[in-house]
Amino acid sequence: SKLRRRSSNLKSSLEADLEIEGGLQKLLIYAASIVALVYLGSILTFSIFVSDADTKFGVFGDFVGGTLNPILSFLAFTGVLITIALQRRELSYSRAELKRSADALEAQIKATDQQKFENSFFNMLSALDRIVEGVDLYNKKTEATQTGRDCFKTFYTRLTKIYRKNRAEYPQGIETELVANAFQKFWRDHQLELSAYFRFLYNIIRYIDESAQSEAHHIRLLRSQLSDQELLVIFYNCLTPAGSKMKPFTEKYALFDNLPTLRLLNGNHIELFSIEAFGGNEMHHGKNTGMT
Repeated sequence: SKLRRRSSNLKSSLEADLEIEGGLQKLLIYAASIVALVYLGSILTFSIFVSDADTKFGVFGDFVGGTLNPILSFLAFTGVLITIALQRRELSYSRAELKRSADALEAQIKATDQQKFENSFFNMLSALDRIVEGVDLYNKKTEATQTGRDCFKTFYTRLTKIYRKNRAEYPQGIETELVANAFQKFWRDHQLELSAYFRFLYNIIRYIDESAQSEAHHIRLLRSQLSDQELLVIFYNCLTPAGSKMKPFTEKYALFDNLPTLRLLNGNHIELFSIEAFGGNEMHHGKNTGMT
């Protein structure tokens, strides 16, 4: 429809130009015709009715001049008006063409910026995967080494044990303090493995947040990269001073849309985040939050 409108506008403009040019041509024809008629009429009239040669030429000149001057002046003025109209039309074409060029350049710049963002974003996702794959845990008892996302299962198991021990020792303790203390103890043992992961994940989300080219599907792609155990560890990291900067982003972008709330250390912990953090999470909205 936009192409049809543009074609219609172009057609109308061309027709208007042709009308103006045709008007100028007609004006010249009219002027030439009037001049010819006046001269021919004057010659015939003075040849028939005026016999004195000296008087004939003087009167003839006065008559032709007096007749043609106002007519030609009017036609000249009309020609000037038509010329001005044609120039205005050409200027409007120039402005329209400049606007189209500017719009095309702006669209090209936007497309280039979008491409740069997409490339950077997917490179960052790949880098995050490499960071995760580079995580490893050595078990002295079994002499086995875990790598990649399997390590997050162990991370969350160890965090769970620390939390339960804290809760057993301080049954009347404030829940937020029990959680923060448990994660701090866990962090002392695993900061080396997880610090780069949390920093990079935070910067990916910040990059999405600050980029004018980001769209809803970018955060969905990032969420799809995170395993259940990663989400659980991220959840509790956000409740510590070190991870507090991440918490607003989890709520803004519904980072816990796929969080298995059944696996939380305490079902009431969902209340430590706003409901926006869980997006359309069926387990959360269905109050399937596990046991307290």
